[in-house]
Parts: sequence; C-alpha cells; structure tokens
Amino acid sequence: MANANVGGSNVLNAIIKEYSQFISTDHCFKLAVTILLCGVTLIWWAYGGSSSSSGGDLADDRNSILKEEDVQSLQTEDPSDDSDIDDNDDDDENKSQQTTSSSASSTIAAHPTNNLHKPITKCPTREKARAQGLVLYNKHWYNVSKFIAHHPGGSELLEQYLGTDITHVFHVMHRNPKLIMKYRKPVRGATEEEMEELLQRRNEVSQEMFAEYEEGVMTKSHAADFFNRERFNLKAFEKDAGELYEDFTKAGYTKPTFGFVAQKTALVLMFLFLSVLCMKCASSDDQQSIIATTPLSYILPGIFLGLFWHQSGFLMHDAEHHNLIGNELVNDILGWLYGTVFLGVNGAWWREEHREHHAFLNAFDEAGFKDPQMKEDIWIQNANLIPFYGQELIHFLANFQHILFIPIIFFAGRIGIVVDSTLTERKFRPWTILGNVFHVLLHYAVLSQTSTPIRVYMAGACQFAVLSLQLLGNHHIKPWNNIHSASEGNFSVWQILCTQDFDTPIWFRWFYGGLNFHYSHHLFPTISREYFPITTPRIRSLCEKHGLPFIEVGFVECVTGMVTNMNEVKKEFAKHGAGTLSLVYG
Repeated sequence: MANANVGGSNVLNAIIKEYSQFISTDHCFKLAVTILLCGVTLIWWAYGGSSSSSGGDLADDRNSILKEEDVQSLQTEDPSDDSDIDDNDDDDENKSQQTTSSSASSTIAAHPTNNLHKPITKCPTREKARAQGLVLYNKHWYNVSKFIAHHPGGSELLEQYLGTDITHVFHVMHRNPKLIMKYRKPVRGATEEEMEELLQRRNEVSQEMFAEYEEGVMTKSHAADFFNRERFNLKAFEKDAGELYEDFTKAGYTKPTFGFVAQKTALVLMFLFLSVLCMKCASSDDQQSIIATTPLSYILPGIFLGLFWHQSGFLMHDAEHHNLIGNELVNDILGWLYGTVFLGVNGAWWREEHREHHAFLNAFDEAGFKDPQMKEDIWIQNANLIPFYGQELIHFLANFQHILFIPIIFFAGRIGIVVDSTLTERKFRPWTILGNVFHVLLHYAVLSQTSTPIRVYMAGACQFAVLSLQLLGNHHIKPWNNIHSASEGNFSVWQILCTQDFDTPIWFRWFYGGLNFHYSHHLFPTISREYFPITTPRIRSLCEKHGLPFIEVGFVECVTGMVTNMNEVKKEFAKHGAGTLSLVYG
C-alpha cells in the first residue's frame, strides 16, 4: 500500500512539474484561444442542446426509402374520400390565412414597395389538392398528408409544395426518386383540366418573377445575358429541362469519382501542412529569415489556415449533400469530419439549413424569412425584407450597412458562423460535442506551433471571409419572392432568376470549389461539382434558347454590386421613415 501511495505521488509530482513548465512558456495566447473555443462548446450546452428540431437527424436521411408496409400505413383509408373537400376545412383555412395576414398588415402597410401586400392569385386546383394533402407526381395525385410529419427534410418543405406538380423538383432534390416512389400508390390520375390549370398558374408566376427581376438592382447595373421574357415558353422549357436532367443522370454525373474525392481531401491536408510549416519556419532559430522578421510570420500561416477551412467547407458541402460517397452514413460521417472537426461549423446544423436554402431560395412569407442561409440579422439586402427588421439597433446599423458590410464579413464572419452553428442547433447530438472537442484539440495543436496564435487565427479568418462573400454573392442581390407564389411557379425558373455564376479562369477554379458554377448546383443539387464544367455550358444553352438570364460576373464586380445594393436599400429604408437618414432621403 505504501509503494502504491509513493507511485501515485510520483505521478502527481510529474504532472505538476510538466504543468509548471507549460505555464512558464510563452503559451498564454494559445491557452486563451483554447479557452475561447471551449467557451463556444459550453454555450452550445447551455443554449443549443435545448432547441427544438424541425429538420431530420442523421438517421432520418436514410429513411427516405420506406418499406412497403410503412407506406401503406401512411395512405388514406379510402382514396375516394379525397375527391370532396369539407366546407368547414375551407373556412378554417381561410380564417387561418386571414389571421396570419392581419398580424403582419400593420407592419407591411408602412412599406408600400414590399410585395407582401400584393394579392396572391389562388389556383383552385392547387387549393383543392392542398386541402386534401395531395401532390402531383408524373401526372398522378399522391396523398402525403400522413407522411408530412415523417418527411426526412422536415415537414415544412413538403407542406409548402402541397397541391403543386412536384415531379421535376422531386427528381432533382432526391438521389433515388424512382426507388423512393416505388411503394407509393397514387390516389388517382390528374385530369387534363387540372394539368392545364396548374401549367397556366406556373406560367403566371414565372411572368411575375420576370417582372420582379427586371426591377431589381442587378438588372439596372448589369446586362442579363439572353434575357427576353417575350421569347419564353414554359411548356417547352419544362420539357427541355426534364430532358437535361435525364441526360445528366444517365451520364453518371451524380456519382463523383474516387480520384476527385482523394484530390480534394489531399488539397485540404496540404494547406494544413503548409500552415504548420510556415509557423515552424517563423519560430526557427534563424531569426534573420524573412518569414520570422516580418508580418509574414503570422499572415502566411494564417492564409494557409484559412484555405484549410475554406476547402474543408466545400467538402462538408459535398458530404452533407450526400455527393461524396454512395453510402449516406459515410457521407454523414465525412460531413461531421470536414465540417464540425476541421471547419468548426456544425455539419448537421448546416445540412438542415441548406435543405431549406435550396427549397426556399430567397423566399419569405408573412411571418418572415424562409431561406435561413440568406438571412442576416445585421443588414437588409432587399427592400422586400424591410418589414421584418423592427429592432432599433438594426434601424441604426442599416444607415451604414454599405460601409460596415465588408469589415463585418472579414473580421466577424468566421467567428459569427461558428457561434451561430452552435447557438442555433435544432437538436441535441452527442457527436456534435465530440466534434467540437476534436476541433479545439486540433487547432490547439496547430496554433501551438506559433508564438502569435491570435494573429494567425485572425489572418485565417480574413482569408475565410472570401468564402462568405462568394456564397453571398451567388444570390445576395437577386430578387426575393413570396414563398406562396414561388412554390406554385416553375422551380428551375425560380432558381435561375435568383442565382448567378462567377467568371473565373480555369486555373483558379479550385479556389471557388466549383461553386462558381452555381446555376449547375441549384438547378441540379445532386450532381457532383466535379462535373459542373461539363454541365454549365449546356445550362447556358438552355437559358439562351428560352430567353432566360445567364449571368457570369467577376468576384470584384460582384462585391461592388453587393455594396451598391446595400446603399440603395439603405435609401429605400430611409424613405419609409426608418433610420436616422430619413430626413435626407424621405
């Protein structure tokens, strides 16, 4: 027993000795960084873990393909009962809509330019099918009323498309659409009158979107290539877009090659290695080296660290789209690795928001934003969004948003998204905590190689800001649409009008992760970015043929356009009596 006590005492003394040696070194900055990152994790415990979830879990994604007996249990007992609508249901729905619209009317009335107050034309066929919980797929009506709560992407996504023809959007948003629908039985076939009425409504919405697009800031400052609404024929466009999807899937563009995945993973690890190498060179005994005696001692490793985050973000994006590996579980694990561990952004949180981003691109309703990834709490990027900003602080910041936009992105963007992915977590996930711990340990190990970890981290954060500007720039100055109308329109037209590509040289495409080809990604989300250089010319030809805009802008031009747009929205904001500059622009 005495020997055991002596042994335990020796171990304790050794630990204290090592700890004392650690404290005596110049690791104070490193310790501060570690404490900061641990603090983010603790905040997650306090706030994020208790949040409710409206999206799917990792396991939920693998439940898209239901067993036959499960599907049958979700079918209505008597399909013939769906042919009639209870008048009371109509009354309840109308009362609910009136209540919802009246709650926002006082705010909307103060902003006449906002199209929330515009009357929405109701399609009788759509309203009847919505009340019955039906969706149209391949000219047949399917009852999904009992499946809505089980939808892996969240009930809200499916609810928003009730009563509409989901054939094309269902195909492009799911990897195995035919297998998913294998066991579902239709209620009945759609009549020619119903098909024609839905087509007419989609065409009306498309024309409304064209008008909104022509009034936008972007079309005033940049010529929209090919845009000619008089030449557009919706029926012909839908036929060509469907054929294009079939061509891409038959060509195998939804399946990335192993070489592509290995190459991109090697690129990520290379930047991490270069960051550590530069830190080692800066702290070497040779104090006369350029790296050690100039700001390059923290700028260079910081840039490489930022590129490590930057490229990890693209791989997280691919994995959470299930576009890296054929197995969904492996994709989820890789999304956790590249996102939560490498990037420091909760991969599961990002996946849930990104689903909504694709389904509700630049959309809003009476209650507020529907696209969570294009919503920002500290600036207003479109006049249609003005009614949703009621805080006095935002009223003050909006007066200077065109000035503050770039500094906020560069100096607070990285920290903001890390904290946001922690605080707004919708569902408790133990592996997220584990990923946060691994992220802290990894970055402590990396930043321990330099005597200026805070400077290195901030230099990396500034480089990472380029990714934020890129992702915002793809949609930021495009029109915002009311979701009730947009979901009745054509999905492809919606995506095209709210998206733009970046014009980049071939040798620099790796930097933008292939997402400079953003039309390809939003029109066909299941296609691997490996094939975007192949699919983009065909999409460009599709737009040219049907008179739809296809815009490619340089990065600098895009950022300039965003700042200009911020200034224009600020003036519009002031005209309506909000903000301290209302006396100037009112």
